[in-house]
Formats: sequence, structure tokens, C-alpha cells
Amino acid sequence: MSGARRSLLKRLTGHGIPLRVGALSAVLLGALIVSAAMMAWEFTANQKRISGATERFHQLQVAASADRHFGQLRYWMTDLSVSLLTLSERNANTARDLLEADLAELEGFAPEAAAQIRQAAVEYYDNALRAVDAYTEGNRVVGNTFLATARQGSDIVDVALADLVASLSQDTRSANLVAAEAAQQAQQRAIIASVAVVLLGTVLTLRVLESILRPLARIDRAMTQLNDGVETPDLPPEGPDEFGRMARTLRTLHDSQAARRVLEDEAAEQRRMVLTAIETIPDGFALFDADDRLVLCNARYRQMFAPAAEAMVEGATFEEILHAHLDAGLIDTAGKSRAAWVAERLARHRDPAGHRDEVLLDGGWMLVTKRRTPDGGVVAVYSDITEMKTRQVELEQARRAAEDANEAKSRFLASMSHELRTPLNAIIGYSEMLIEDAEDTGQTEPVEDLERIMAAGKHLLSLINDILDLSKIEAGKMEVHIETFEIAPLIEDVQSTVTPLVRQNGNRLAVVIGPGVRQIETDKTKLRQNLFNLLSNATKFTKEGTVELSVTRDEDSLSFAVRDEGIGMTPEQQSRLFQAFVQADSSTTRNYGGTGLGLAIVKQFTEMLGGSIAVASEPGKGSTFTLTMPVAYPGGDKGAAAEPETTASAPCILIVDDDPQSLRHIGDLVEAEGYGILTAGNAEGGLALARRHRPAAIVLDVIMPERDGWSVLRELKEDPDLCSIPVILATVVSDRDMGLAFGATDHLIKPVDPKLLAARLNELAGQGGKEVLVVDDDPGTRALFRRVLVREGWTVREAADGEKALVQLEAKRPTLMVLDLMMPNLDGFDTLRKMRSTESLADLPVIIATSKDLTRGEIDWLKANAREVIRKGAAGRAELVAAIRRVAGPPNASDGQGL
Repeated sequence: MSGARRSLLKRLTGHGIPLRVGALSAVLLGALIVSAAMMAWEFTANQKRISGATERFHQLQVAASADRHFGQLRYWMTDLSVSLLTLSERNANTARDLLEADLAELEGFAPEAAAQIRQAAVEYYDNALRAVDAYTEGNRVVGNTFLATARQGSDIVDVALADLVASLSQDTRSANLVAAEAAQQAQQRAIIASVAVVLLGTVLTLRVLESILRPLARIDRAMTQLNDGVETPDLPPEGPDEFGRMARTLRTLHDSQAARRVLEDEAAEQRRMVLTAIETIPDGFALFDADDRLVLCNARYRQMFAPAAEAMVEGATFEEILHAHLDAGLIDTAGKSRAAWVAERLARHRDPAGHRDEVLLDGGWMLVTKRRTPDGGVVAVYSDITEMKTRQVELEQARRAAEDANEAKSRFLASMSHELRTPLNAIIGYSEMLIEDAEDTGQTEPVEDLERIMAAGKHLLSLINDILDLSKIEAGKMEVHIETFEIAPLIEDVQSTVTPLVRQNGNRLAVVIGPGVRQIETDKTKLRQNLFNLLSNATKFTKEGTVELSVTRDEDSLSFAVRDEGIGMTPEQQSRLFQAFVQADSSTTRNYGGTGLGLAIVKQFTEMLGGSIAVASEPGKGSTFTLTMPVAYPGGDKGAAAEPETTASAPCILIVDDDPQSLRHIGDLVEAEGYGILTAGNAEGGLALARRHRPAAIVLDVIMPERDGWSVLRELKEDPDLCSIPVILATVVSDRDMGLAFGATDHLIKPVDPKLLAARLNELAGQGGKEVLVVDDDPGTRALFRRVLVREGWTVREAADGEKALVQLEAKRPTLMVLDLMMPNLDGFDTLRKMRSTESLADLPVIIATSKDLTRGEIDWLKANAREVIRKGAAGRAELVAAIRRVAGPPNASDGQGL
């Protein structure tokens, strides 16, 4: 038995701790179950014995009860026979019932005895009742006889009950003795089983604990050795159980410790190398941990802050180091308090985010660069940038000198543009006037020479303008003025301007406008100049061919393609295009002339407006320049918005016509007379403009789609606010009477006669003769303006500068004033400021006539303080006349005279 137990324990120690503990628990539980089962069986058996004994005792009690109740019956019957009382009879009946109940229970375990007793009791009761009856009747002899018979039955019952009680008493004593002996034996067996289970559990528990504690002690000893750094610890043997696995883990730990020692040695070597590298870098280096404490730094860092080097030790906080720097007087806080400066530096240090900070240190400059490390620390590099700062100061001085030089150049160009343009404007203006005078007097011989003079002046003025434009572009001072406008009128304007150049070389100009081409948002002037430059180049290099301008739309852009049939270009020549003062080659300059500025300006203007330009060309076959412009201007700043060409005091004429050609033709006629114009392409638009602007007169076409001119005329005359506006019908329908019947002022047949239209407008919206003051420092310009204005019917006064103009203005206020900007003593800007600050001159209409290149700010200011701004130049005379007419209306020529 002991050998089997040892074998079992040996097998258990080869398994895991849970199995061992489980097996021990199972054995102990099994022993407990067996002992409990045995005690339960003994308890059940004893319970049965005790139940038997109890049953015997109960039977004995029943037999005794029957004997007692029969005795009571016998007593009460005897008493009844003597006393004959009813109470005795009732008590006898009660005793009889109780006896009957006892006999009924005796039948369950002693039926024969119960039957015998019942029979004898019944006989006794019957005979006793007969005796009572005899006594009652006074027959005592008979009563005594029956009573004697009853006593015999009573004796039988007594004997039977006595035997039954004796038998049951014996059975009860026997059952009690058996139960007591069995209980004693069960107690002894339970004690033996409990002792056996305790002994078995103790032995098994000790053996299992031994199998656990012994290897655990070896593991503990090995772990202690590993913690103490023993290189060859006494490791327990490996095995399949937990301790074997722990032994493997310890061996792995031992191996990892050995590897870690190797890695630590390597890391120490690398750290020494890193420290050596940090020491060799020319900049200061410092590493702070997540708690802002100094981890390491190089000698250069300490050298930079040498007076505070004692505070710069490992473990010192960044704040302590800052205070040490301040105490040593190393840092210039730029006027900030000590606390504020330290708080600012701490905030930047704790949230570096690659922050670069320049610090003035002891007369020099230091660049501090900080970055956050992955573990929350901060690495800082301190670089001496004193020399770089010195160079920056030198570069800043050089930049300022360059800006001053550029500004001086701009002032020079502005001055030169005024000085060059002023005599050229006079040359061009006088040439035009002399040509008109010669044509009026029939002297045709000098006209050709005068035209050459005027053409040369215009060409020279164009070159000056190109050079100034390029200079402004290079200086970044070229401004854009964005507006939304229709493409077709712009193309017609460019076509009419370039047509004379096209015809010079016998060329033909073809214009193709594709579907969907309507409006564009861009700088109208610069787009017009770009198209003119491209078309003039195309016609210059083409002879007796076709120059085509096509406009197409592609989603959000418009393409302007200028194709010619000229000399074409090689790829090498194309590579030199769009450069200032550069043409395809030297032969091009010799044969065709030019400065090479046109395409350079086109490219610059196009890119300023968000577009692009491309060229496709083959030698001998011609070239195609494609200008691509966005439909909507992509820039955020759109410059000054385009102002309508009408002014508050110039009469405004509304033209309503569905034909664009007719609309433009009549508009040109009206503008030529000095009126402002409003145009509408349909009836609804015309009515809306009439209500919004209340024009001085309306020129109305009759035949229009959707709604004709008759209905418009009727609605105008029915509107109380519009019925007084004169309406001139201009249509191919010759029905003057109908128009007048509807309320028209006059009726003109298309094509409209310009003189007749001008006469009718002057009658309806014109004004009388007026006086103009011309203020310009150039006598030639004043003389030119005098001749032009006198010819237009104006009374002209002159002033050579702003001071003289103010004197004349105080003496007499003119109708309007033509003012130059660049003048000695008091220039045009200051003159205009003084006028606007003088109550009597604050509302005097002023037309600015200048050759100065204006900035956007100057343009905005002049728009707010002057009625018109015109540029002296090739069209200066015509622009002046048109501007005066827009401001003051067409004067009566018969009233004008010179001074």
C-alpha cells in the first residue's frame, strides 16, 4: 500500500502544480465523501432502529390507553348501576368511544388481540346495560345476574390487555437496546474514519508542498543570484511543469542579462562617441528632460555662457539656468522685466515646435533652435550668428540703397516721361491741327509731311510708353483695374484701331468670334493693348496676306488666337521671344524695325491677369499667337472698379436698340458730341435704365424682338416720372406721324445722319457757351489746348502753375478747369486739395490732363476730387474735347472767344 502511494506521489510531482493540488483536493474530497457516506448509512440504519423502537413504544402507549379507558368504562357502568344517574351514563359512553378509538388503532399492529378485547368489551357493556335496566325496574336479582356476567367479560378484557401490554413492553426494551448498541458502534467507526482521512490528507499535503517548495526554493535562490549579478548562477533543471518552465525563463533571463551587459557596453561606447561628437560641434548643445532638467551639454555651451557655467550642471532646471544668465548679465531682455522675460522663455522652451529664436548675448547675436524629443524632453542648439547678423545689416543697407536707387529711377522716369511727353504731345497736337487747317483751306501739299511728323511723334510716344510700362512691371508698380465687359465691342474697337496698319501692307483682317463668347472679367485696357500688339506684329510681318483674330471659349477661359501668313520663325527664334529688347534675330530688326518690347509687355500683362500666351510657328508659313485668359479674374484684389463714362453734370443719353452694330454706331455719335451714354439691347433693359438714371433724352429703335419700341414709348409716356424725357425714334420704319402721335420728340431714319442727330440732341439736352481755365506749366500745351477749345466754342483763360490758377479762381470762377499735375511752385495735387478745401471752389468741375504715370492710390484720389482724368498723348486733343463735353455738355460755338 505504501509503495503504491509513493508511486502515485512520484507520478504527481512530474506534473504541474494545478494538477498536484487538484489531485490532493480530489483525494481529500474522496475520503471525505466515503466517510460521509459511511456515516450517512450508519445514521440511516440507526434512524430506522430508533423509528422501530419508537413505534413499539407508541403501541405500548396505545395498549395502556385502551386499558385505562376500559377501566373508566367499567367504573362509570358500575356507578350507573348503583346511582342510575344520567351523568354516569354520559361518562360511560365517552369512555366507551375512547376505548373504541384505541381498539381501532390496536387493529393496526395487534388485530387478534384487538378483536378479542372488542368482543369481550361489547359483551361486558351489553350485560352491564341489562343490569342497569333491571335495577331501574327494581328487579335487583336479575340485575345482579347480568352484572356478574358482565364481570366475566371484564376479566377477559383485563387479561387480554395485560398480556398485550407485557408483550409490547418487552419488544420496546429490546428495540431500545439494539438501537443504543448500533449508535455506539457507528460513533466508533466515524471516529476511526475521520482520523484516517486527516492522516491521509496530512501526508498527501506534506508531500505536495514538498514537491512545490523544494523547486521553488531553488528558483528563489537562482533569482537572488541573478539579481546579485552572478554570472554563473545555480539554475534549477528544466522540465515540463511550471518550475521547469520557470527554470527555462530564468535561463532566458540569464542569457538576456548577458546580452544586455554586452549591449550596455556597446551603448556606453556609443554614448562616449556621441559625447565626443557633441563636444566637437562648433555650436552649443544642451539636452533637457521632460522635467526641464539639464541632462547633458557640451563644453561649447558652457563656454558661451561662461560666467554662469557653475549653474549649468546636470540636474539643473532650465529656469535656474535662465536666472543664472540674468545674474551674470549675459542676456539683454530688450526692456522687459525679469519675471516677464523668464516667463516668456519658459513658455517657448516648453513648447518649442522647432522655434528659432535670436537672442542678443553680451554684445553678440545667438540663434537658439529647439525641438521636442520623443520622450518629452527638449534638445537645444545655440549658434553664434553675430557675423551673419552683421551681413544681414549690410544686406539690409544695400537693399535700402537699391530701393532708394529704384525710387530715384522711378522719379527720374516719371520726370522724364513728363518732360518727353509734353513736347511730343505738342508736336502731335499741332500736327493734327495743321493737317485739319490745311485740309480746310485746300492746301494738300504739306498734309503728307505733317502726317509723317504726326506718325513719327506717335511712334516715339508709343516707344516711351512701352519703356515706361516695362519699367513699372519690373518695379512691381503696374496695377490692374478689373471690370466686366462684353467681348464683341472690345474686338470691334481693336479692329477699327488696327485696320489702318493692316492695310499698309495690303493685308486683310478676318475676325471670328465663336459661340458662347460674351463677357470677361479682366483689365480691359491691358487686354486691348495685348491684342493690338499681337495684331500689329502680325500685320508687320505679313505682306498681302490674311491676319486672323479668332476668339473661342473653353469652359472657364477665353482663347484669343492671332494667326498670320508672314515669315514665321524657327524653334530657336521662338525660344528668344517674350524677352525685353529681343527680337527673333538681328535681321528682323533691320528689315522690320521695332524695339522688341511689345511681346515682353504682352507676356507680362497676360501673366498679371492670370492668363498665358503660347506661340506656334513654321518658317515661311506664318505664326499663331494664342492668348488664353480666364473668364473670371483669379486674383483677390481687382483694383479700382470701372466707372461709368458719365458724370453728374454731363447730359446722359439712353440708347435702346437690339442691333449691336447700330447700338455702337449711335453711341459713338453721341459720345463724340460730349454726352454720356447708357445702352440697352432690349425693351425691358431700356425701361429699367430709364427709371434708374432718368437720362436727358432717349434714342429708341422701334423694331425689336419680344417687345417693340412702340410699347416702350407708350409706357414711357404713361409713367409720370418718365413722360417728360424727350424720345427720338431711330428706325428703318418711315412712319414719323405714328411716332409723334405716341409722344416721340422726333423721328430719324436709319442709317442715322450724325449731324442731324447731334443737332437734335443739342437742342434737347445741350447747354450754352462756357468758360474754361487751362492750368499747365508748358506754354506749348496751353497754346494747343487754347486753339482746340476755342475751336469748340469755349472761352479760355490760362495759368502757368497752381498758385497763379488759385489767384485767377479767386478773381473769377470759370465753368470748369483743365489741370496739369506736374508743375513748379504748386503742383496739381496741392492745387486740387486747396480748391476742395475752399467752399466757393469745392464743386468746381476739374479735368486732369497729365502725362504722369499714376498709381492706384493717386487714381482713386483723383476720381474722388476730379470729374475726368485724361492722358496727354496721341489722342489727347480728342480726349480733351470729349471729356469737356461729358462734364459740361456741348457749348454754343458762336459764343466762344479767346483771351
